[in-house]
Amino acid sequence: MSLDRELATYLTTPFPNNFDDIEWSRREQSRLADASPRASAPDSVTWADQSIATKESGEPLRVRIYRPHAVVGPASALLFFHGGAFVFGGLESEHSRCVRYCVDAQCVVVSVEYSLAPEYPFPTAFNEAVSSLQWLWDNAASLEVDPSRIGVAGVSAGGAIASGLVLHARDTGGPTVRAQLLVYPVTDSSTNTPSMKEFFHAEPFDGERATKMWNLYVTSTSQDVPPYASVARANELRDMPPTYLVTADLDPLRDEGLAYALALINAGNTVELHHFPRTYHGFDAVAPDARLSRRALTEQCLFLSEELGDAIA
Repeated sequence: MSLDRELATYLTTPFPNNFDDIEWSRREQSRLADASPRASAPDSVTWADQSIATKESGEPLRVRIYRPHAVVGPASALLFFHGGAFVFGGLESEHSRCVRYCVDAQCVVVSVEYSLAPEYPFPTAFNEAVSSLQWLWDNAASLEVDPSRIGVAGVSAGGAIASGLVLHARDTGGPTVRAQLLVYPVTDSSTNTPSMKEFFHAEPFDGERATKMWNLYVTSTSQDVPPYASVARANELRDMPPTYLVTADLDPLRDEGLAYALALINAGNTVELHHFPRTYHGFDAVAPDARLSRRALTEQCLFLSEELGDAIA
């Protein structure tokens, strides 16, 4: 399958996600984020950073809360986890996406700046996700959020954290999650799928990086990785919330995303799966203005609007 010609134009320079020089990559990503114009919608959304708790790392757990101006009364809410292979990223890396979700789906978005590996391997970020969901639930009234309309979303490695969180909420009777949105998610620590091997060397993300990612994120042996880190290992997937899952054709994570969607379907859950041909991992973040990216983001917002809206029972 060939790459979409429009998307190919965005792959002209190497991406700063070198696992052999993590500090340089983090600095370079931060520099690029600072140099990029922020998405803004001053007439329709505001956002503010807030510390909501203490991280397991001992630092404040920072979140960015986006609020649409047009919503009157309690709004639906989306708890969001950014991508970055568990090692990179922060509140700035998915700022534009969060603005888009907030404006188009008319929901409050709470983006979580979780602790990163290798300094803080699993279960640190996962436990912070559990705490952030409980905080959102407990503070729904002061945030003007409807606690019956809370969704969870994650991109790439953030998809691993989001899907593990949703599984944990179901298992423990925790806060009810109305819907989950998983965008080319990390779901399987085995790194042994055909797509992982086919795209072992590729940009902007590949199987080689995925293997290094997992070695930094989990300290247990591959046989002992828990399902809250790698939901492909879950034995029971019944009673999960409605799910929208995105996969990209030329992505090492393609097959594990497709397999997780099928597993959810086979367990009797409501699943919308959209597989985008001729796309690479992170296409709608790398090239948000490309035709396929605009369509992908529009559909994600439609799912959020429909599943978290007032009319959904």
